[in-house]
Amino acid sequence: MLKNWWQGFAGGPDFNQQQKLSFLLEEYSVQLTLPYSNITSDEQPKQVNYPFRSVGWFEQHQQQKDQHKYVQIHTEGWCYLAPLLRFDGSEYGWLWLNVWLKKVPEGVDALDRQVLAKHVIDEHVIDEHVIDEHDQHYNSSVIGTDGEYGLGRNTEIEAELKEYAELRASRGSPFTEERYREELQGRINNYGYPPLQAAKLITLQGLEWVFYQEKYDRHPTRTDFYCLPLSSKFYLTIAFKHRVDNASEKSWQKDAENAQKKMLANVNITTATKDTNLLT
Repeated sequence: MLKNWWQGFAGGPDFNQQQKLSFLLEEYSVQLTLPYSNITSDEQPKQVNYPFRSVGWFEQHQQQKDQHKYVQIHTEGWCYLAPLLRFDGSEYGWLWLNVWLKKVPEGVDALDRQVLAKHVIDEHVIDEHVIDEHDQHYNSSVIGTDGEYGLGRNTEIEAELKEYAELRASRGSPFTEERYREELQGRINNYGYPPLQAAKLITLQGLEWVFYQEKYDRHPTRTDFYCLPLSSKFYLTIAFKHRVDNASEKSWQKDAENAQKKMLANVNITTATKDTNLLT
């Protein structure tokens, strides 16, 4: 209890108690050294071998969350709590780790990291056959139902604003073009999904990864994505979600940042073949 009081929180990853995990993605070996979760959950038996190039295998096993379509490889979570039980809520936040296998659409070469960076972030560029995963999902002309992962949410917001603008105009109080754009941007920022910051290339453990963040100004929660090409069609994603329930408490957030760095430093990816594009 004294340690919790001194550091300003309870919980979080304990690096004195770690597990070693190994997964085979065809010729690639992915090895992780992670602290055990400090929450209890009913986990399905873990698959060890992932034959991701087999025809139809990815589609058969894929899941979807928001715009992401993926095959789940591993999940781990750590809860942060107040050092002492509080009546106003003792939960500060969570650090979640997800390891996914993802697939790019036709026309996108995942081995070209610049193209992969555009695929996960940038707007649709027809000349380069780049299909944006984030913006295209939320700006889709098709507006999904509640169970369709926010599909077309920004389009829905704009349709609602157009209806309101027409009502204002009929009453003699129309929007100016500039005021309409400001109102639309404000609504998307508050209730939709504005564009993300550009992805960038970073080096981890001697390998070049594509890094980007899903973060919106309306809330401090964010997810950091690290993407590594495995072939022209598939890439590995390691995602750390920092779910912030109490933004005023900073000590646990700093600990979560440091824990993420330690875990990334213990990611080891090797290949059994000499012919590989991982290091290029």
